[in-house]
Amino acid sequence: MPSTFLGLNTSYTGLIAANASLNTTANNIANIETPGYTRQQVNQTAAEAMRAYAGYGCVGAGVDTLGAERIRDIYYDQKYWNNNSKLGEQEKKLYYALLVDNYLRDQRGTNAVEGFQTIFDAYDNAMSSLATNTASPDHAREFIGSANKLCEYFNLLYNNFQKMQIDVNDEIGIKVNEINGIAQEIASLNKQINTVEVNGNTMANELRDKRDLLVDQLSAVIDVECEERPIYTTSGRESGVSDYIVKIAGGQVLVDGKDYRQLECVPRTSWQKVDQNEADGLYDICWTDSGQEMNVQATVVRGELKGLIEMRDGNNDEAFHGKITSVDTINNSVTVRVTDDYLKNIAKSTLPLTDGRIVLGGEKFYYKDFEVTLDDNGECYYTFNLSDDRSRNPVPISKDKIGYNAKVGEQMDYQGISYYLAQMNEWVRDYAAAFNSIYGGEDTRDFDEKDRTGAIFFTGDNKVTGDQYALETKGDYSSLYAWYASQGQKEKDGGLIRATYKSSEDGYYALTGGNFAVENSVENDPRTFATHTVEWDGESKYDSVSELLDLSTNLDKMRFRGCDARSFLTCLMGDAALNANSASSFSAVYGSIEESIQNSRYSISGVDTDEEAANMIKFKSAYNLASKMISVLNECYERLILETGV
Repeated sequence: MPSTFLGLNTSYTGLIAANASLNTTANNIANIETPGYTRQQVNQTAAEAMRAYAGYGCVGAGVDTLGAERIRDIYYDQKYWNNNSKLGEQEKKLYYALLVDNYLRDQRGTNAVEGFQTIFDAYDNAMSSLATNTASPDHAREFIGSANKLCEYFNLLYNNFQKMQIDVNDEIGIKVNEINGIAQEIASLNKQINTVEVNGNTMANELRDKRDLLVDQLSAVIDVECEERPIYTTSGRESGVSDYIVKIAGGQVLVDGKDYRQLECVPRTSWQKVDQNEADGLYDICWTDSGQEMNVQATVVRGELKGLIEMRDGNNDEAFHGKITSVDTINNSVTVRVTDDYLKNIAKSTLPLTDGRIVLGGEKFYYKDFEVTLDDNGECYYTFNLSDDRSRNPVPISKDKIGYNAKVGEQMDYQGISYYLAQMNEWVRDYAAAFNSIYGGEDTRDFDEKDRTGAIFFTGDNKVTGDQYALETKGDYSSLYAWYASQGQKEKDGGLIRATYKSSEDGYYALTGGNFAVENSVENDPRTFATHTVEWDGESKYDSVSELLDLSTNLDKMRFRGCDARSFLTCLMGDAALNANSASSFSAVYGSIEESIQNSRYSISGVDTDEEAANMIKFKSAYNLASKMISVLNECYERLILETGV
C-alpha cells in the first residue's frame, strides 16, 4: 500500500523537474550569443510506479529528472567539418592566386616596375632600331640597355615569387602550431569531460561545447574525422567514460583520449632540396613521435594547410619520377628511365643541379649531381651520382632497388609558385639558347669586323663563384634532341646518336629567372656586339640582328607552350586568371554550402528567442502547478492530522 504522503513526494518531483527546466531555459537565454554554445534541454521520464495491491493497481510516483543534455546532430557536424576544410583550402588558394595575378599584371608591373609586355615591346623596338642604323654602336648600347631591363624584370619577378614562397612557408608554420595547440586543448578537455561524467549521472555540456568548437576551428586548417567510443570495464559493462579520437589528413590520429600527437616543421637544408627554384629553409611537416612526414600532399587531404602546401609546391603534376633500371654500387650511382615528355626536355626540368634529395624505392637518398642521356629513339635516362657522405646516406644503395620507382619531390596537380618559377626558367632557357645560337653563329662579326663565332649574349650569374656561366652556342634549336645536343656531348652508341647533359657543368639548365643576365664583355663594350655575317655588306649587313628580331615571333625558331616568345606573359596571365577564377568559384560554392549547413545546425542546436520564451512560460506554469499541488496536499494533511481523530 502506498504511503499516505506519496502525493507530496510526487508533487515535489514535479517541482524539481520544472525548476531544472526553468534553470536550463535561463542558461540557454544567457548563452544566446556565446560562440559554439549548444541548446540544452532537461530529459525526464515517469518514475517507476508503485504496486498498490488494491483494485486500482499501480500508483504513479512522479517524475525522474535525468539531467540536461545538448541538442546536437553529429550528421550536420560531419557535413560542416568536411565542407569547412574545402572552403579553407580554396580561400587560401584564392588569396595567393590574386597576388600572383597582381605580380604578373602588365599595367601595374611588379613593385612599380613595368611589366613584361611593356619591357619586351621596348626591347623589340630597340632591336628594330639597331637593325636599321649602322652608323655607330650607340643603337647597340641602347639595345643592350633594354636587354638588361628584360633580365632585371625576370630577376625581380623571380625574387618576388620566392619571397611569396617564404611567406606561404611561414604561414604553414603558423598553421602547424595552430594544429598542435588545438590538439593539446582537445586532449585536456577529454580528460576533464571523463572526470565529470565518470559517475554516469552528469553530462559535461559546456566542456563538450568547447571541444566541438575547437574541432570546428581545426576543420578549417585540415580535414578532420571524430569518433567517440565508450570504454568498457573488465566485466564488459560501460564505465561511464569514453575515448574521443580525432584524426586528420586522411585518417592520421591526432588525439586519442587524453593522449595527443604533435607536429613539427623541419627546415630543409641546402642539400635536402627537391626543387631547383625553392627558397632556402622550406618546411617538411613531420610527426614528432615517429619522425615520419605527414602526408599533406595526398589527394584526400583538405584544409588551409593543403591549400598553402599546394600554393608553395604546386608543380602542375610535373615532378621528376621514373623507374630504376640499374644501380652501380661501385660508383655509388643509380640510373632512372623516364617516359614523360616534360622530363625528356631538360629546359622544363626543376631538379636541383647539385645536392638534392631523391626517393628510391621508398627510401630517401641524397645525390651530388646527375647527368641525362637522350638518344634519337627518344629513350631518356637520368643517372644520379649519390653522395658519399655517410651522414647523408647512412645506408649504401643496393641492387635490389632495380625495378622500383624513383621520384624527386611530389606530383601536385596545381599551378603553385613552383610552377610559375619553372615557367620563367623554361622561357629564359629557351630564349637564351635560341638567341645565342643565332648571335654567335658561324662567321658572325661585330662592329669592328672581328669574328664573334661562338660568342653569347645572354647568360646567367653564378651566385656561388661570382662569375657568369660559360655557355655554348652549338646545335640547331629546332628539335628536342638538338636542344640536348646544344647543351652537352653527342656521340654514337650502337648505331644510335646519343646526347648527354651533365648538371655539374655549365649549361642552359643552370639559367633561372633569378640569375638571367647579359654577358659582361658585350655589356661593357657595345662595339663587340655581333651584328652580321661575312656574307653581308653595306647598309643591309645587319642580317644577324634581323634574324634575332625574327626570333620574337617565328615559331620555327622558338616555341613557348605552342606560342611565340612574345606570348610569355599571355600564357602565365591565363594560368593565373584561371586559377584565381577557379578558387573564387569554389570559395563561393563552399561558402554557400557552409551557410546552408550552418542554418541546419542552428535550427537544431541554436538558441531561438521565441522558443525559449515559450519554454519559459510552459515551465513556469508547470512549476506553479506543482507548487499549488503541494499547497493543496498540505491542507489535506493538516486536516488529517489536526482535525481528524478521537
